Amino acid sequence: MNTNVSVIPEFLAGGGEMGARIREYDWAATPLGPVDTWPQSLRTCIRIMLTSRQPIWIGWGKELIKFYNDPYKAIVGGKHPWALGSPASVVWKDIWKDIEPMLRQVMQEDEGTYVESQLLIMERNGYAEETYYTFSYTPIPGDDGGTAGMICANVDNTDRIISERQLKTLTQLGKRLAGLQASRDVIQQTIYTLEENPQDFPFALFYTVSDNRATLVNATELGDAAPQVPAEIDLDGPGLGALLQRAALLRQPQILEGLEAIMGAMPMGSWTIRPTKAVILPIVSATVKEPYGFLVAGFNPYRLPDEKYMGFCSLIMDQIMSGFADVHLLEEERKRTAALAEIDRAKTAFFSNISHEFRTPLTLLLGPIEEALQNPAIDTDLKAQLDIAYRNALRMQKLVNTLLEFSRIEAERVDGKFTRVDICRLTVDLASTFRSAVEKAGMALNIECSYTEAEVYVDVEMWEKIVLNLLSNAFKYTNQGHIDVRVQVADEQVLLSVTDTGIGIAADQLNKIFDRFHRVENIQGRSQEGTGIGLAMVKELVKIHKGNISVSSHPGAGSTFTVVIPTGKAHLEDGRIEENDPDTIISKQADAFLQEALKWLPEAPQYEAATNDASDPALYKVLLADDNADMREYVQRLLAHQFRVITAVNGEDAFSKMLQYKPDLLLSDIMMPKLDGFGLLQQVRNHPDTRHIPVIFLSARAGEESKVEGLDAGADDYLVKPFSARELLARVEANIKIAKSRIAAENNVRNMIMQSPIPMVLLRGDTFSIEIVNEKALELWGRDHENAINKPLLEVLPELDKQGFGQILHEVYTSGVPYHGNEIPLELMRFGKPEQLYLNFIYTPLRDAHNVVTGIIAVGVDVSEQVIARRAVEQNEQELTELANAMPQLVWVAGPKGETVYINNRLSQFAGERNLQYGDGYWGWVALTHPQDLAPTETAWQKAIATGSVFQFEHRMLMKDGSYRWHLSRGIPQKDDNGQTLKWFGTTTDIHTAREYAALLEQEVKNRTHELQELNIALQRSNEDLQQFAHVASHDLKEPVRKIKTFSNRLQYEYGDLLPEKGKTFLDKVQRATERIFSMIEGVLSYSTLNAAEQEIEKVDLNKTLADIEEDLEVSIQQKRARIVRSELPVVEGASILIYQLFYNLINNSLKFARTDELPVIHITCSTLQEGGQDYVEVAITDNGIGFEQEYAKRIFDTFTRLNAKDKFEGTGLGLALCKKIVERHHGSITATGIRDEGAVFTILLPLIQIQRPFKADSNGSNENLFTNR
Repeated sequence: MNTNVSVIPEFLAGGGEMGARIREYDWAATPLGPVDTWPQSLRTCIRIMLTSRQPIWIGWGKELIKFYNDPYKAIVGGKHPWALGSPASVVWKDIWKDIEPMLRQVMQEDEGTYVESQLLIMERNGYAEETYYTFSYTPIPGDDGGTAGMICANVDNTDRIISERQLKTLTQLGKRLAGLQASRDVIQQTIYTLEENPQDFPFALFYTVSDNRATLVNATELGDAAPQVPAEIDLDGPGLGALLQRAALLRQPQILEGLEAIMGAMPMGSWTIRPTKAVILPIVSATVKEPYGFLVAGFNPYRLPDEKYMGFCSLIMDQIMSGFADVHLLEEERKRTAALAEIDRAKTAFFSNISHEFRTPLTLLLGPIEEALQNPAIDTDLKAQLDIAYRNALRMQKLVNTLLEFSRIEAERVDGKFTRVDICRLTVDLASTFRSAVEKAGMALNIECSYTEAEVYVDVEMWEKIVLNLLSNAFKYTNQGHIDVRVQVADEQVLLSVTDTGIGIAADQLNKIFDRFHRVENIQGRSQEGTGIGLAMVKELVKIHKGNISVSSHPGAGSTFTVVIPTGKAHLEDGRIEENDPDTIISKQADAFLQEALKWLPEAPQYEAATNDASDPALYKVLLADDNADMREYVQRLLAHQFRVITAVNGEDAFSKMLQYKPDLLLSDIMMPKLDGFGLLQQVRNHPDTRHIPVIFLSARAGEESKVEGLDAGADDYLVKPFSARELLARVEANIKIAKSRIAAENNVRNMIMQSPIPMVLLRGDTFSIEIVNEKALELWGRDHENAINKPLLEVLPELDKQGFGQILHEVYTSGVPYHGNEIPLELMRFGKPEQLYLNFIYTPLRDAHNVVTGIIAVGVDVSEQVIARRAVEQNEQELTELANAMPQLVWVAGPKGETVYINNRLSQFAGERNLQYGDGYWGWVALTHPQDLAPTETAWQKAIATGSVFQFEHRMLMKDGSYRWHLSRGIPQKDDNGQTLKWFGTTTDIHTAREYAALLEQEVKNRTHELQELNIALQRSNEDLQQFAHVASHDLKEPVRKIKTFSNRLQYEYGDLLPEKGKTFLDKVQRATERIFSMIEGVLSYSTLNAAEQEIEKVDLNKTLADIEEDLEVSIQQKRARIVRSELPVVEGASILIYQLFYNLINNSLKFARTDELPVIHITCSTLQEGGQDYVEVAITDNGIGFEQEYAKRIFDTFTRLNAKDKFEGTGLGLALCKKIVERHHGSITATGIRDEGAVFTILLPLIQIQRPFKADSNGSNENLFTNR
C-alpha cells in the first residue's frame, strides 16, 4: 500500500484553478526551488493573491517568475496557462518597454508605483489589442531584507474608457445634427464629429448617391492619402461598388477587408499603425429606394469588429439617418408649401374664369324660365317644376356671383365705389327683407337704428352682401328665439351687430370662422348646404371698407357678429368716391338670399306619395331624407310611380320614420341638419331592426374618394348629383332586390348557425352585438337566450374582455383578417361558478356586398377534455423521462423503423463524444459495440423490426477506460390497435458481473446436477418400493375391513332388534368408521394407480361424461332433491377415466356439502379462451352449499385437509387433492373461491388438445399430497 500522501501547504489551499495549478507545478525545476523552501513573505503574498477576487500577479526573483490568480486569467488571455512560472519579460514582451522602467524602480529602488487608466497595446489573444489598466507595483521583501519580488493589483478599465469615448461621440453627434436645415450640414457635422474621435475612426469619407453612383463630398483630413481615395464609385460595378450596394440592400454596416489594396495607405488617426479594415455605413431611408449616401470609416487597428464595435457603428449610422430624415422632412415641407401656394393661385384663377363661364348659360336658363312662368296659361304641374328650376337657377347664380366676387377680392381686382348713404335706412331696408322668413320660422326680428348726421361712405353692393350674409347665417343656425340687428355711430365709427339666439360656435372654432372654405362640422343648423366662403367674403369686404369684423359666441346661447367701419371719407382714395345719391332700390341678390332662406323652412308633413298607384301596399317602401325641399319634391315625384315614398327633412326625422315604417330602402342626402347622413347610417346599422335595410347616399360631392368614403361608412350605393331619373330608379330597384337576396342568404346563415352541432354565434357591429346564437353556444356560456340576444358580447360575458378576447375581436373587425385560436384557456362564469375551459375557435369577419366588415361569425369547440388528457399524457411522459434519467440502465426509445429518437442522460454520458449514429432501422451504436458483436446485434435488431417481436440480445460495449463489458439490450415494441409498431422502448443493462456469477453458478449447477441425478435414482427406487407397498397394503387391508363391514351389516339386519339402544349406537359408529377406512383405502389405491399407470389420450365428450355421472349419482341427487343446470360442453383430449373421476368428485363434493336449509343447485358453465397460441376450455362448477372462507382456497387441495367436522360431513380429505392431481396431469389448473354459507365455485382450465404425449405419470413417482376435501 502506498503511504506517500502529499500534504498541501496551508498557504496554497483553495484558490480555484490557479491554486491547483500552483500546487501541481514542478517548482523544483525553477529558480524558486521546492515549495517548502520558499520564504515566508512569498508564502504570505501568494495566500493574499489566491484568496483575493481582484486580478493580482506576483513576480519573484530577478526574472520575476510569474504567479497569478483566477481573476487574472482574463488579462493574460491566450497566454494562460503557460504564463504561470514564466518570466514577466517573456509573458509581457509586447508591453515590456512600457512597464520595464516601473518594474526596475520597484526591484532596484524598493519604491512602489501606481498608474491609472494606462494605455497598453497588449497581445493577449493572438492580436494586438487596445487596453487600459489601473495598476500598482509594490515591492515584496525577502528573508534577507532586500527586495525579492513584487506584487501587482490590477483594475481593467478598457470597457469603461472605450464606452465613455464612444458615448461622447454619439452625444456630440446627436446635438450637432439636431435642427439642421440642409443635407450638406448633416454631412459636415458628421465628419466634424468623427474627426474628434480618431481612436475609433482613423479616417472618415462621406459619399452621396445620385443615378446609382456614389460621389465623395466630404472627408476628415486625409493628408497624402487624398489622391488615392476614389472620388466616384459605380454602385453597379465590382469590388467596392458591389459592397456599397450590398450594404444599402441589407441596410446594415458592412466590413471592408484589404483596405490598403483598395485605397492605399490611409491615415493612422491616433495610432502608430495604419488601419487594415473599414466599415461601410449605408445611410438609407425607409421611404426612399435610393440611399442618401454612405459613410466609409477606418477601423481601429487595435480592435476586432466584434458585436460591441459594430453596435457602436450602427448607432452612428442610425443618428446620421435620423438627421437626413429630419432634413428631408423639412425640404419636403418647403416644397409642399410652395406647391400649395401655387395651387391656391391656380384655384383662384380657375374660380374667376369658371364663374364668368357660368354666367352665360345661367342667363339663358333664367330668361326663358322667367318668361314661361309669366304665361298665365301654363299647366299647374309644369309650373311647379319650372318654379323648382327657377329657384335653383337663382341659387346657382348667387353661388356663381359669390365665387366670382371672392376670386376677384383675392386677386385684388375689386374696385369699390363708395357713396355717401343713410346707413340706418340702407341697413333697415336690407334687414327687413328677412322679416317674413324669420316670422314664418316662429321667431322675432328686431332692428334697432338711430338716425345720425355723420357722413358714412360705403360700397352699396358690398354692404348688401355684408348685411345679407350675416342675416342669412344667423337665420340658418337659429331655430328659436330672435335675431337682433343693431346699427349705431360712435367715436367716428359705424358699428353693425347681428345677434342671434342660435346654436353658437365652439371656442376652438372662433379663430377659424372667417377662414375661406372652412365649415364647422357636426353642427345642427337648418341646412348643411353652403360653400364655406360667405363669412370669409364678408371679412374681405369689411377690410375693403378699412374696417374689421369680430365674433363672440357661447355654444347653445347664440352668437354676435360685429362690423366696425370708420365714418367720413378721409380713409378712402379719392378715385373711389362718388358723390351721387345712391340707388336705394334693393337689388335681386336680396331676393336670392330670401328664397334660399325660405327653402330651409320645414314644409308640411308628407309621408307618402299622393299618387293612387303608389298607395298600393304591395309596392316597396322608400324613405327619402333630404333637407332641401326642392330636392325632396323632385325625387319623390320620380319614385312615386313605382314605390311608396316616405319623406324626412333631416337625419333625426329619418331615423324616427325608419323605426316607424320599416322601409325597404333608405335614400339619404349626406349633408343634413341635426343628424347628417353618416350619423343616420351609423344609427341604422347599429339598430337590430334596421341594420339589414339598404342605404343609398345622395351627394353633390363627386369623385372616387367621396364615393369610397360613403361605401366605407357602410352605405350600399352612392349616387352623385346631378343624376338622371332612369339611373335613380335603376339603382333603387337593384339595391332593394340585392337586399332581399341578402336577407334570404342571412336567413340561410341563421338556419345554419341554429342547426349547427357546435357552438356558433353571429356578432354585429363594432360593439359585437349578439344577433344570432345557437343553443350549443348558450350551453357553453351558461347563459339563456333572453339575456344574450341583441346585447354586446362583452356585456353578456364581461370576463372575456379581461382575458384578451375583446382585443382579438376588435383586431378581426378592423383588419378583416380571421383569427384561429387553438386550445386557448378561458375562464367562464357558468351558472354562477367560475369554470376553466380550453377552446378551439375561429373568428371570421362577415362582409357586406361592398366587402366592408359588418360583423363576425364565431365558431368554437370545447376541447377541455382533450387538452387535460393530453397534458396528463405529457406529464406522464415528463415523469417517465425523469424516471428514465434516474435509472442506472441505459434507456432508449426508437421509432417504428428503428431510428433512435431518445436516450436518457445516463446513455448520453456513457456515449460521451462517441456519437451515436441514428438512422432508419440501423443499430446506431457502432462506436460502442464490440466489433465481433456488431453483425449479430444488427441481425437480431433487423429481425425484431421486421417481425414486430421483442428484441433481446447480449453484446459487449466499449467502456471509457477501453475495456468491454457485457450488456443486455432489450426493446419492447409499442403497437397500435392494428398491430403496427409505433415505437420501441428499450433498456441496455450491464450484465457483465451477472454473467461472471452465472458462469460460476453454471459450473456449480453442473456439479450439483450430477449429485442430484445420483440421488434421484435412489429416490426413484425408493418411490417404486413405496408405490408397491401402498398397492399391496391397500389390497391386504381391504380384506379385514370387508369382513368387519360384512359381519357388522349381518349383525344389524339379523340381531338389530335384539340390541339395546346403546348397542345400536355403537354398531352404527362401527359401520361409519368402516366406511371411512374403506374409502381411505380406495383413495390410496387410486393414488397408487394414478401415479403408476400409463393413461391413453382420447377424445372425451364432457356432455356424455356428465350424463354418466348424473346417472351414477341418481340416488344421492334424488335424496338431496338437487338440481344440476349445465350448458353445452366441448370435446377435450384426455384420459377418460380420470376426467370422469375429476367431475364425479367435484359434483359429489357439491352434493355432500349442501346446506340443510336450501335445496342444492349446481350450475356448470364453460367458455373457451386462447393463451400462448393454445386453445383452452374453462369449466366452472358453482353450488349454493355451505361454502368456505376464501383464506382456505389453496389449502382445500392439500391431502387429508378437512375444513368441517367429520361427524357432520363425511369424507376422507382426499377427493379435491385427487382432482388437482388429475387436472395437472392434463396440463391444466384448478382454483376455488367460496363464501361461507353462500356456496363455492370450482374453476377448471383444460387444454382442448394435449400437446405432450404419451400421457403418463411423472417419472419420479412423486409422492406429494394430492387428496384434499372441504
